[in-house]
Amino acid sequence: MPKFNSHDAVELASKILSYAEERGVDAYIDKRASTLLDWSKTFTLGHDILDALIVVGGDGTVLNTLQRLGDLETPIATIRYGKRGFLCDVPPFEYVSMINRLIEGRYMIHKYMRLVAEGGYERLPYVLNEYALVTSGEARAKVARIKIRVDDEEVFSLVGDGVIVAPPVGSTAYSLAAGGPVVDPLMKAIIVTPLAPSTLCSRPIVLPPDSKVRVAVRSDSQEVVIIADGQLMKPLKPGDEILIHEAPTPASFMRFYWGDYYVRLFSRCM
Repeated sequence: MPKFNSHDAVELASKILSYAEERGVDAYIDKRASTLLDWSKTFTLGHDILDALIVVGGDGTVLNTLQRLGDLETPIATIRYGKRGFLCDVPPFEYVSMINRLIEGRYMIHKYMRLVAEGGYERLPYVLNEYALVTSGEARAKVARIKIRVDDEEVFSLVGDGVIVAPPVGSTAYSLAAGGPVVDPLMKAIIVTPLAPSTLCSRPIVLPPDSKVRVAVRSDSQEVVIIADGQLMKPLKPGDEILIHEAPTPASFMRFYWGDYYVRLFSRCM
């Protein structure tokens, strides 16, 4: 599964397919990428059952892949080939070693909690990073007025730029930039982080994983949008409400360098 708009990522995907076949593995390419390289075996992402899926790209490619997988708990191996690759643990020049270790079973499976948002009869794609509710368009210069309830208890009524609701992996993404806490990715929790709140009482909170977070756009608010992992955007009008809770299936990652999470995280500060 390569990053489609990267020639280098597609070229590396071709090398991975060829080497995997040399090792006796049946290797397939996502049907959407079949026009980019010459490979006869294809699969349909989110439909066909796979033993493992190798993603070559950055965080955006990984997040898009997860949304297309939906409820399929296919384990993902990630090769870093993009501008942002925090979710990806294998450098591109180590693809041979990674495939060898994959075949030999020398890796760990990390299961990361995801969230799902529901509103009316519609369910949004699961997220690994966050749901961000923000003002948009002409309302961008105006404030959002949002009410947050947790298990039917009102937590705060927010006036500001919006709010982020994230699982632990997303605590180091948009939520962190907005002043939210760092939560270990293997924990299970829900992080609610206000965006530029106008009052001191609206602070980030960490909730138990079984919490039901209801985010309501107040009737006196500007229209907002909810953005799922930066991939999908849905408008919300005043009076609309979204229920966010733990998704039924986690994201499964095959990790080959599982001890360097905090090294990669705090290397940003150096």
